[in-house]
Amino acid sequence: MSIVERFDPDSLGPEPVDPEIRVLREDDPETEVLRAAGWSVVGESWGARLHLPPDGDAQDAALGPCLQAVVEAARAGWRIEQLGPQDAARIADLDADCADDYPWTPATGHDVPDPEILGRRLRDGWSAFGAFRRDGDPDVADAPGDDDWYDSDPDAPLSAVTVVSEHPDRVETEFTATHPDARHQGLATAVKAESILSLAAQGHRVFGTGGAAVNEGSLRANLRLGYVLEPRWLSWRAPAPPAPATARAGRGSSPTER
Repeated sequence: MSIVERFDPDSLGPEPVDPEIRVLREDDPETEVLRAAGWSVVGESWGARLHLPPDGDAQDAALGPCLQAVVEAARAGWRIEQLGPQDAARIADLDADCADDYPWTPATGHDVPDPEILGRRLRDGWSAFGAFRRDGDPDVADAPGDDDWYDSDPDAPLSAVTVVSEHPDRVETEFTATHPDARHQGLATAVKAESILSLAAQGHRVFGTGGAAVNEGSLRANLRLGYVLEPRWLSWRAPAPPAPATARAGRGSSPTER
């Protein structure tokens, strides 16, 4: 699975790509105004939120699907861990390997991050979590408390990653990617689950994500972890301007000469 989940954190909706595109929630009254004016929908995307209970048994229950996803990945022979600024280059390399597979809409466009910029952001409010193949028998360690839970090949390639950013009201997913050779093994779900577990332990209670409507795998993974869908985002394109009227050529003139 390779997914991109990006919304402009400083606005109520995704940032428009150009003046001919408007991105609105489907419940925005202005959508009917655009429809009546001849605008057409050229892309659909979704947003979702996970709201955790403040604490106690209710929070433990809400985090249960996240813990299960991480444990399942470990039992299948994967290690899930937090990454740091020193990992920015290989995060960018993995993202580049997946770039051609990202579903594109005007609201979910994604560029491979510059490693230097990503490294700075990972020092200041962003976090990343990755998946690596573990050494040895995957059945040796069955839970995060086991002694060899973190044993892995130090040279193992990064197989999946999620990058998130912290905001005053929520933690937002920036992007999530899985190497083509490691897809369909639950790794995107597992690294995202680990990000929720880690940041919930730091006191965060609201998590946001989103993606292109065509990426059903991403949507299923997020719903499994407890995210709840919000109204869709629709990307509207302005109608094409009418073709200019062709002037009638005068006697003795040629329409191809000026």
